[in-house]
Amino acid sequence: MATPARYLFDIDFSAPPPPPMPEPDPEPVAPPRPMIDLEDHQAELAAAIEKARAEGHEEGYMEGRMAAEARAAERLADEAARLSAAVRSLVASQDAERLAVERQAVELAVAVARKLAGRLIDAEPLAEIRALVAESLGPLRKAPHLVLRLAAAHADGIRGEVDRIARETGFEGRVVILGEEDLGPGDCRIEWADGGIVRDRAALDAEVEAAVARYFEGRAASLATIHDDPVDADRTRG
Repeated sequence: MATPARYLFDIDFSAPPPPPMPEPDPEPVAPPRPMIDLEDHQAELAAAIEKARAEGHEEGYMEGRMAAEARAAERLADEAARLSAAVRSLVASQDAERLAVERQAVELAVAVARKLAGRLIDAEPLAEIRALVAESLGPLRKAPHLVLRLAAAHADGIRGEVDRIARETGFEGRVVILGEEDLGPGDCRIEWADGGIVRDRAALDAEVEAAVARYFEGRAASLATIHDDPVDADRTRG
């Protein structure tokens, strides 16, 4: 005989029912693919290709134009530099020619003056000596004595003139006149106790030559500085 099933009294029928189970998420649905008419697609594709081609052409044109402008600017700069160098060379050449002409003119003037002075000294060998004695005796009127040295050939001819000048200037001392074989016409030396004056034609010629040489050396140096500095050249010429 079978054993009957026991009735389960441990179930609480008063408890609230369990919450319902969540429903599973629905399967994702792929969005519909956009569709376009074939003719419209081909038209849009052709328009995009044409736009890309136009943009590429414009970009290439601009790049080519910029490269051409850069080459033109470089050529212009090279030409400007060449012209500037040519102008500086021309100006330097003109300045050198002008300086040479100026030197020739000064040398000619010095040569003419030297020849004229020689003629005057030959005609009046004592004129400059008399003038120098007159300039010296006045300030030296209190000197005890004064020595005049000149060419031997002219020593005797000037004694009377010196005596007259001494009286006119109030010179109270004694004037000694000595003829020197080493002195040329127009040259003389005036000596007193604490000083003296020398008139030497050869020394004067040398001083004139040295002064002319110094002048042209300075002019040449100044022109060289100007040509080495174009800005200074423009400022000087402006």
